[in-house]
Amino acid sequence: MKAPRIVGTLALLLALGVFLAGCSSPSPVSIPTPTVQGPPGHRFALSFLKASTEHVGQGGILVPAKYGAGTLSRWYWTSPGFTVFVDELSKTVPESRVNGFLRSYLPTSHGGRIITWRGFPAATESVPCSTPAGSCSGVISALVVFADDTIYDILMTTPTKSVAQEVFKTFQLIK
Repeated sequence: MKAPRIVGTLALLLALGVFLAGCSSPSPVSIPTPTVQGPPGHRFALSFLKASTEHVGQGGILVPAKYGAGTLSRWYWTSPGFTVFVDELSKTVPESRVNGFLRSYLPTSHGGRIITWRGFPAATESVPCSTPAGSCSGVISALVVFADDTIYDILMTTPTKSVAQEVFKTFQLIK
């Protein structure tokens, strides 16, 4: 009589284990190997989650006058849910205005965190995804790095903030 009870208990435990395994968190997103992008003097490496396309923007894009700089050149790369802008500035931003300048590139332009990224002034922010049509799933995350009169602005929509953070870790400047 005890053998059927032990077998039944083992079967129940096995079924419970299979059920709990199915309830675990989803498998992490696979972060591809970084690829090198950008024109000479403004090159960077980054892991795009899907293939990207390069575009060349117009020069002369204005940034708010209070920062004292305009954009000489703009390049950008797009991929589903992912855009990277590289802006070459017309002149340097005064040091006293760098933090506000960095924040002006973030999704909310008033929040985020000012950080130092590999020795360069930077800002980062993650906010719940929303569009003019309403909310969307996931988060919008940004990393903005100011290096040598160039702004590197990485903007992406991901399922979670942690996915964006893993991608941001792959970003590096290439000299």
